[in-house]
Amino acid sequence: MIVGTGLLARAFAPHFADDPHVFVYAAGVSNSACTDDREFAREKMAFEDCIAQAGKQRIVVYFGTCSVDDPEAIATPYVRHKLEMEDRVRQAPRNLVLRLPQVAGHTPNPHTLLNYLHARIARSERFVLWTRARRNVIDLDDVVSVVLALFRREDPLRTSRLNIANTRSYSAREIVAAFERVTGKRAIYDEISRGSEYAIHVDEALPMFTAEGIRFDEGYLDRVVRKYYG
Repeated sequence: MIVGTGLLARAFAPHFADDPHVFVYAAGVSNSACTDDREFAREKMAFEDCIAQAGKQRIVVYFGTCSVDDPEAIATPYVRHKLEMEDRVRQAPRNLVLRLPQVAGHTPNPHTLLNYLHARIARSERFVLWTRARRNVIDLDDVVSVVLALFRREDPLRTSRLNIANTRSYSAREIVAAFERVTGKRAIYDEISRGSEYAIHVDEALPMFTAEGIRFDEGYLDRVVRKYYG
């Protein structure tokens, strides 16, 4: 069963929509800048209804965020909410929390970092670039591949929480440069000394990356940006 209509829900629907053993919650607040408590409360209420439908036998899958390890984001309403939701998910008898970074894919959501940067650069609009910020970017198709590999294991709940992320993060300038190469336009921005870098531990996912032929090499970022924005 799938709950949601966004990027992740559409990607996993072909695999889990009719699966009686798996309940994937891929809905809720998608804007990490959200500060409206009413939005978070609505998600909590909707999730409680969904948990009741899931029952005790289904594996409940929830998508968290790798930003819980970001020292500059940990105190934001969005990240606090995601952690609260994780705690609720882990009360389910069979549960799996998958934490994700910036996921690249076809989505009309204007609040994603990649969509924001692409729109500004493509339209030659000025924006602010945080010079100390580094962001982890992964292809949606690679996320799906790893999750399916996880469920092919004899015991997919061998771990109850997993980071699925790139083995490296990119500076804001590197991400902007990738969009410049794809759009053929020069980005117009003002630099400020803000942002942070934080480690995302992906050791447990590494065997699945290897098995699925996923290589986070030097050309990965350019390939992903060109795939979805070229």
